[in-house]
Amino acid sequence: MGRHKALLDWNGEPIIRAHCRTMTNAGGQVIVVLGAEVDRIQAVLPEGVQARVNVDWANTQMADSLRAALEGLKGGALVTPVDVPPAPRTIIDQLVNRPHPTVACHNGVDGHPVWIHADRAAARLGTETLADILTDAERVEVDWPGCTVSWNTPQEWSAQSSD
Repeated sequence: MGRHKALLDWNGEPIIRAHCRTMTNAGGQVIVVLGAEVDRIQAVLPEGVQARVNVDWANTQMADSLRAALEGLKGGALVTPVDVPPAPRTIIDQLVNRPHPTVACHNGVDGHPVWIHADRAAARLGTETLADILTDAERVEVDWPGCTVSWNTPQEWSAQSSD
Protein backbone atom coordinates (compact mmCIF):
# COMPACT_ATOMS: atom_id res chain seq x y z
CA MET A 1 0.00 0.00 0.00
CA GLY A 2 2.93 2.32 0.63
CA ARG A 3 1.43 3.59 3.90
CA HIS A 4 -0.21 1.99 6.88
CA LYS A 5 -3.69 0.79 5.97
CA ALA A 6 -5.07 1.38 9.47
CA LEU A 7 -4.39 5.11 9.11
CA LEU A 8 -6.08 5.58 5.72
CA ASP A 9 -8.73 8.28 5.85
CA TRP A 10 -12.28 6.91 5.89
CA ASN A 11 -14.89 9.67 5.89
CA GLY A 12 -12.68 12.01 7.89
CA GLU A 13 -11.16 9.57 10.36
CA PRO A 14 -8.59 6.76 10.28
CA ILE A 15 -10.24 3.59 9.04
CA ILE A 16 -9.14 1.67 12.14
CA ARG A 17 -11.09 4.15 14.26
CA ALA A 18 -14.16 3.74 12.03
CA HIS A 19 -13.97 -0.06 12.40
CA CYS A 20 -13.63 0.21 16.17
CA ARG A 21 -16.51 2.67 16.46
CA THR A 22 -18.76 0.40 14.38
CA MET A 23 -17.87 -2.64 16.48
CA THR A 24 -18.26 -0.74 19.75
CA ASN A 25 -21.70 0.46 18.71
CA ALA A 26 -22.68 -3.17 18.04
CA GLY A 27 -21.74 -4.08 21.62
CA GLY A 28 -19.14 -6.31 23.17
CA GLN A 29 -15.42 -6.03 23.67
CA VAL A 30 -13.31 -4.65 20.80
CA ILE A 31 -9.76 -5.97 20.43
CA VAL A 32 -7.27 -4.71 17.85
CA VAL A 33 -3.97 -6.42 17.10
CA LEU A 34 -1.19 -4.03 16.17
CA GLY A 35 2.21 -4.58 14.61
CA ALA A 36 3.88 -1.79 12.67
CA GLU A 37 3.49 1.81 13.87
CA VAL A 38 1.96 0.78 17.19
CA ASP A 39 2.18 4.24 18.77
CA ARG A 40 0.61 6.07 15.82
CA ILE A 41 -2.28 3.63 15.59
CA GLN A 42 -2.86 3.33 19.33
CA ALA A 43 -3.18 7.11 19.46
CA VAL A 44 -6.26 7.03 17.20
CA LEU A 45 -8.08 4.11 18.83
CA PRO A 46 -11.31 5.04 20.60
CA GLU A 47 -11.43 4.81 24.37
CA GLY A 48 -12.23 1.32 25.61
CA VAL A 49 -10.64 -0.52 22.68
CA GLN A 50 -8.09 -3.08 23.82
CA ALA A 51 -4.85 -3.13 21.83
CA ARG A 52 -2.75 -6.27 21.73
CA VAL A 53 0.65 -6.15 20.05
CA ASN A 54 2.16 -8.77 17.78
CA VAL A 55 5.80 -7.80 18.36
CA ASP A 56 6.97 -10.24 15.69
CA TRP A 57 4.45 -8.98 13.10
CA ALA A 58 7.04 -8.76 10.29
CA ASN A 59 7.86 -12.47 10.61
CA THR A 60 4.44 -13.97 11.31
CA GLN A 61 1.23 -14.66 9.46
CA MET A 62 -2.21 -13.07 9.84
CA ALA A 63 -3.31 -16.19 11.73
CA ASP A 64 -0.77 -15.36 14.45
CA SER A 65 -2.28 -11.92 14.96
CA LEU A 66 -5.78 -13.38 14.99
CA ARG A 67 -4.70 -15.96 17.57
CA ALA A 68 -3.36 -13.09 19.73
CA ALA A 69 -6.72 -11.32 19.43
CA LEU A 70 -8.67 -14.44 20.42
CA GLU A 71 -6.43 -15.42 23.33
CA GLY A 72 -8.50 -15.94 26.45
CA LEU A 73 -11.84 -15.31 24.73
CA LYS A 74 -14.80 -17.68 24.87
CA GLY A 75 -17.88 -17.74 22.68
CA GLY A 76 -18.54 -15.79 19.53
CA ALA A 77 -16.20 -13.24 17.98
CA LEU A 78 -16.65 -10.99 14.99
CA VAL A 79 -13.48 -10.73 12.89
CA THR A 80 -12.61 -8.22 10.22
CA PRO A 81 -9.34 -7.04 8.71
CA VAL A 82 -8.57 -3.33 8.58
CA ASP A 83 -8.26 -3.17 4.78
CA VAL A 84 -11.98 -3.58 4.11
CA PRO A 85 -14.89 -1.14 4.56
CA PRO A 86 -16.39 -1.02 8.05
CA ALA A 87 -19.52 -3.16 8.05
CA PRO A 88 -22.90 -1.51 8.54
CA ARG A 89 -24.65 -2.38 11.81
CA THR A 90 -27.33 -4.34 9.93
CA ILE A 91 -24.67 -6.68 8.52
CA ILE A 92 -23.04 -7.15 11.92
CA ASP A 93 -26.44 -7.99 13.43
CA GLN A 94 -27.09 -10.60 10.71
CA LEU A 95 -23.88 -12.39 11.65
CA VAL A 96 -23.71 -12.18 15.43
CA ASN A 97 -27.22 -13.54 15.92
CA ARG A 98 -26.15 -16.94 14.59
CA PRO A 99 -25.15 -19.86 16.84
CA HIS A 100 -22.30 -21.07 14.63
CA PRO A 101 -19.47 -19.71 12.44
CA THR A 102 -20.79 -17.55 9.63
CA VAL A 103 -19.32 -15.76 6.61
CA ALA A 104 -20.91 -12.71 5.01
CA CYS A 105 -21.27 -13.16 1.24
CA HIS A 106 -22.46 -10.95 -1.59
CA ASN A 107 -23.56 -12.49 -4.88
CA GLY A 108 -22.03 -15.78 -3.73
CA VAL A 109 -18.59 -14.29 -3.01
CA ASP A 110 -17.19 -14.70 0.51
CA GLY A 111 -16.32 -11.52 2.37
CA HIS A 112 -15.99 -9.88 5.77
CA PRO A 113 -16.78 -9.69 8.57
CA VAL A 114 -16.97 -13.27 9.77
CA TRP A 115 -18.45 -14.70 12.97
CA ILE A 116 -16.43 -17.46 14.67
CA HIS A 117 -16.18 -19.39 17.93
CA ALA A 118 -13.21 -17.62 19.53
CA ASP A 119 -11.81 -20.43 21.66
CA ARG A 120 -12.28 -23.13 19.01
CA ALA A 121 -10.72 -20.99 16.28
CA ALA A 122 -7.78 -19.98 18.50
CA ALA A 123 -6.99 -23.65 19.13
CA ARG A 124 -6.91 -24.39 15.40
CA LEU A 125 -4.97 -21.32 14.25
CA GLY A 126 -1.64 -22.90 15.12
CA THR A 127 -1.94 -25.25 12.16
CA GLU A 128 -4.73 -23.78 10.04
CA THR A 129 -5.66 -20.45 8.46
CA LEU A 130 -8.91 -18.62 9.07
CA ALA A 131 -10.02 -19.69 5.58
CA ASP A 132 -9.46 -23.35 6.58
CA ILE A 133 -11.49 -22.88 9.75
CA LEU A 134 -14.33 -21.26 7.81
CA THR A 135 -14.56 -23.99 5.15
CA ASP A 136 -17.72 -25.45 6.68
CA ALA A 137 -19.11 -22.18 8.07
CA GLU A 138 -22.57 -21.04 7.07
CA ARG A 139 -22.61 -18.51 4.24
CA VAL A 140 -25.08 -15.66 4.70
CA GLU A 141 -25.99 -13.65 1.62
CA VAL A 142 -26.01 -9.96 2.56
CA ASP A 143 -27.23 -6.95 0.65
CA TRP A 144 -23.94 -5.08 0.98
CA PRO A 145 -21.35 -5.29 -1.83
CA GLY A 146 -18.74 -3.77 0.52
CA CYS A 147 -18.30 -7.13 2.23
CA THR A 148 -16.25 -8.40 -0.74
CA VAL A 149 -14.08 -5.27 -1.10
CA SER A 150 -10.42 -5.37 -0.07
CA TRP A 151 -7.80 -2.65 -0.42
CA ASN A 152 -4.36 -4.15 -0.88
CA THR A 153 -2.87 -1.62 -3.29
CA PRO A 154 -2.94 2.16 -3.73
CA GLN A 155 -4.85 1.59 -6.97
CA GLU A 156 -7.62 -0.33 -5.18
CA TRP A 157 -7.82 2.38 -2.52
CA SER A 158 -7.90 5.15 -5.15
CA ALA A 159 -10.66 3.35 -7.04
CA GLN A 160 -12.91 3.34 -3.96
CA SER A 161 -12.07 6.97 -3.22
CA SER A 162 -13.26 8.03 -6.64
CA ASP A 163 -16.56 6.07 -6.50
